[in-house]
Amino acid sequence: MLEKPYKILLVDDMSIIMDIIISHLEEMGQSFIYLKATNGRDACKIARNALPDLIIMDWEMPKMTGIDALNLIKKHPSTKDIPVIISSGFSDAENVKTALDAGAIDYIKKPISPVELIARVKSTLALTSTISALKQKHAELEDERHKVEKILEGLIPKKILHEIKETGTSKPQRYKNASVMFTDLVGFTKKTTTMSPKRLINELSDIFSAFDRIICKYNCTRIKTIGDAYLAVCGLPDENENHAKHLIQAAIEFRQFILERNIVNPVKWEITIGINSGDVIGSLIGVENYLFDVFGENVNTASRIQTSCTPMNIAVSNNTYNLTKDDFIYEHQGKVKLKGMKEVDVFHVMDVISDIELINIYENFDVF
Repeated sequence: MLEKPYKILLVDDMSIIMDIIISHLEEMGQSFIYLKATNGRDACKIARNALPDLIIMDWEMPKMTGIDALNLIKKHPSTKDIPVIISSGFSDAENVKTALDAGAIDYIKKPISPVELIARVKSTLALTSTISALKQKHAELEDERHKVEKILEGLIPKKILHEIKETGTSKPQRYKNASVMFTDLVGFTKKTTTMSPKRLINELSDIFSAFDRIICKYNCTRIKTIGDAYLAVCGLPDENENHAKHLIQAAIEFRQFILERNIVNPVKWEITIGINSGDVIGSLIGVENYLFDVFGENVNTASRIQTSCTPMNIAVSNNTYNLTKDDFIYEHQGKVKLKGMKEVDVFHVMDVISDIELINIYENFDVF
């Protein structure tokens, strides 16, 4: 027995024929919802509004024939998948071919045999039910695919993800113009001893989610989080001539977010930020569990600068300073000895140089 009350649209210019079809279908023991139309034009309107599960339509009708109505139904996006059985007194094979070529799923010759009608309706609705289940499964699989891709986009840059889809892999690449930023939460280890795991994860999730939004705003890329550390880059895998400026702008908003959050949140945080610019190697790591990561001396330098940075400051290397000295106000910290590395000049970002300040600078600059 069929499982649901299917809607069947009956189309015939003779009401008695529709009544006979209904009486035959009642023998199936299934509760159908019947819709009726006496011409092809009305059938098209009802089909669009009611979206029946099956249409049984006479070929020969006034105003619009069943074949003409069938052509319109199959052309409309909302009704093209509705199965249509054409009924007709025509018995030639050519007529059957015409109906099937127009999109009919079956053909019944008049006078209609009750046994044939029931058999064809059963098979059509069973096929429709199978197709509907397959479509539902396909939609579920598509939804799952989108969810997986969303997760992957959080782990792997879109450009690299596209490359994997196209070629099955991603080659390591040296990016000559890029900037790297390390951010760390001050006192994180101490807070882990006084905070529940759930509260700690909620804190990290809230902060890092905000950082992600800021990173996207400035066309930068989050590489990964390592505990309470946050690693982001700009200038790779997509080139960006303003990579250093954009990454510093993101860093400034990081700091501002933490300051504003501390006003309303009972848990107070401080961050340290280190930025360096130069050539960076980017590569996909792993075979089964993919991870896109960055390597090289300039990455290590950014990490060391962050480690030496004082809380709530943004420390940048000489490389980054030279690229952005016209965009920000800096305070030179002198040469700083980095762990395992040589001394480097370090600068703290104090403020953004506004357009008005730039005008004043140029007005007071002597041109020879």
